[in-house]
Amino acid sequence: MIERIKFPDGREVDIHEVLAFLYGLSKSDIEVLHVIMGKQGKVTTDELAESLKVTKASISKSINNLIYKGLIFRDKLEEDKKKGRPSYVYWIDNDALYKKISDDLQKLVNNVKDGLKTHIAVPVEA
Repeated sequence: MIERIKFPDGREVDIHEVLAFLYGLSKSDIEVLHVIMGKQGKVTTDELAESLKVTKASISKSINNLIYKGLIFRDKLEEDKKKGRPSYVYWIDNDALYKKISDDLQKLVNNVKDGLKTHIAVPVEA
């Protein structure tokens, strides 16, 4: 089910479009985020690549961007005895994600209000 946000004038946008705007996310970033959200647990790079029908390398940038922006978390898997790069799992803390998005939306609203005050003459109440 696609979640829609309704504007006061009746227009609607997908919730993913709002997140993309708020955090400067690409279409790939949103797709990776959506898959991780849908997994309801920890997911490996292999599982993400399989779900999106892409290579692991093609989602690496999105994973790093989502981690950097604080939208997903990463845990290192227990070390195998073999050499090579470590393996990770990615996950979302739903409560933390909801709080982050809510707080960031409130900051955006406050910034817009402050910006409007400088451009619109607001009468001083007597």
